[in-house]
Amino acid sequence: MFHAATKLTVVTEQFVASDVCRIIEDCGGRGYTMVSAGGKGSHGVHPTQARATVADGFENVMVETVASDREPIDRIARRIMDECLSDKPGMFYLQDVEVCRFERF
Repeated sequence: MFHAATKLTVVTEQFVASDVCRIIEDCGGRGYTMVSAGGKGSHGVHPTQARATVADGFENVMVETVASDREPIDRIARRIMDECLSDKPGMFYLQDVEVCRFERF
Protein backbone atom coordinates (compact mmCIF):
# COMPACT_ATOMS: atom_id res chain seq x y z
CA MET A 1 0.00 0.00 0.00
CA PHE A 2 2.87 2.42 0.74
CA HIS A 3 5.80 3.16 -1.55
CA ALA A 4 9.20 4.77 -0.97
CA ALA A 5 9.62 8.37 -2.13
CA THR A 6 11.78 11.41 -1.37
CA LYS A 7 10.49 14.72 -0.01
CA LEU A 8 12.31 18.01 -0.52
CA THR A 9 11.47 20.79 1.95
CA VAL A 10 12.61 24.37 1.28
CA VAL A 11 12.24 27.18 3.81
CA THR A 12 12.92 30.65 2.45
CA GLU A 13 11.47 34.12 2.15
CA GLN A 14 8.22 34.52 0.26
CA PHE A 15 9.75 36.53 -2.59
CA VAL A 16 12.07 33.57 -3.38
CA ALA A 17 9.26 30.99 -3.32
CA SER A 18 8.02 31.74 -6.85
CA ASP A 19 11.48 30.85 -8.21
CA VAL A 20 11.53 27.66 -6.10
CA CYS A 21 8.12 26.64 -7.49
CA ARG A 22 9.22 27.41 -11.07
CA ILE A 23 12.29 25.20 -10.65
CA ILE A 24 10.16 22.36 -9.27
CA GLU A 25 7.92 22.58 -12.34
CA ASP A 26 10.87 22.97 -14.77
CA CYS A 27 12.46 19.81 -13.37
CA GLY A 28 9.32 17.73 -13.79
CA GLY A 29 7.91 18.00 -10.28
CA ARG A 30 4.29 16.85 -10.21
CA GLY A 31 3.25 19.45 -7.62
CA TYR A 32 4.18 21.20 -4.40
CA THR A 33 2.70 22.50 -1.17
CA MET A 34 3.47 25.98 0.17
CA VAL A 35 2.61 27.17 3.68
CA SER A 36 3.63 30.00 5.99
CA ALA A 37 6.62 29.12 8.15
CA GLY A 38 8.06 30.49 11.33
CA GLY A 39 10.67 29.57 13.86
CA LYS A 40 14.07 30.56 15.11
CA GLY A 41 17.40 30.24 13.35
CA SER A 42 20.59 32.08 12.48
CA HIS A 43 18.61 35.11 11.28
CA GLY A 44 16.59 35.37 14.50
CA VAL A 45 12.95 34.67 15.27
CA HIS A 46 10.42 34.55 12.43
CA PRO A 47 6.87 34.64 13.85
CA THR A 48 3.93 33.32 11.82
CA GLN A 49 1.12 35.39 13.29
CA ALA A 50 -0.34 38.32 11.37
CA ARG A 51 1.79 41.41 11.87
CA ALA A 52 2.67 44.66 10.18
CA THR A 53 5.78 44.47 8.02
CA VAL A 54 7.93 47.15 6.50
CA ALA A 55 7.96 45.39 3.13
CA ASP A 56 5.91 42.50 1.80
CA GLY A 57 7.66 39.35 0.67
CA PHE A 58 10.04 38.84 3.58
CA GLU A 59 7.77 36.43 5.46
CA ASN A 60 9.08 32.87 5.56
CA VAL A 61 7.35 30.09 3.65
CA MET A 62 7.91 26.35 3.43
CA VAL A 63 7.65 24.66 0.03
CA GLU A 64 7.54 20.86 -0.16
CA THR A 65 7.56 18.49 -3.09
CA VAL A 66 7.66 14.69 -3.22
CA ALA A 67 8.90 12.42 -6.00
CA SER A 68 8.94 8.67 -6.37
CA ASP A 69 12.42 8.86 -7.95
CA ARG A 70 15.36 10.53 -6.19
CA GLU A 71 16.97 11.87 -9.38
CA PRO A 72 14.52 14.75 -10.03
CA ILE A 73 14.67 15.74 -6.35
CA ASP A 74 18.48 15.94 -6.54
CA ARG A 75 18.21 18.04 -9.73
CA ILE A 76 15.65 20.36 -8.11
CA ALA A 77 17.79 20.75 -4.98
CA ARG A 78 20.91 21.57 -7.01
CA ARG A 79 19.10 24.23 -9.03
CA ILE A 80 17.50 25.77 -5.93
CA MET A 81 20.90 26.01 -4.28
CA ASP A 82 22.54 27.52 -7.37
CA GLU A 83 19.73 29.83 -8.50
CA CYS A 84 17.89 30.80 -5.32
CA LEU A 85 19.84 30.25 -2.14
CA SER A 86 23.44 31.00 -3.05
CA ASP A 87 22.98 34.65 -2.04
CA LYS A 88 19.59 34.69 -0.28
CA PRO A 89 18.46 33.34 3.10
CA GLY A 90 16.94 29.90 3.19
CA MET A 91 17.59 26.24 3.77
CA PHE A 92 16.40 22.90 2.50
CA TYR A 93 16.53 19.26 3.42
CA LEU A 94 15.55 15.85 2.05
CA GLN A 95 13.62 13.08 3.77
CA ASP A 96 12.82 9.52 2.84
CA VAL A 97 9.04 9.15 3.07
CA GLU A 98 6.40 6.59 2.22
CA VAL A 99 3.41 7.56 0.11
CA CYS A 100 0.17 5.96 -0.91
CA ARG A 101 -1.38 6.80 -4.30
CA PHE A 102 2.08 6.28 -5.78
CA GLU A 103 0.92 7.24 -9.28
CA ARG A 104 0.64 10.89 -8.17
CA PHE A 105 4.36 11.14 -7.51
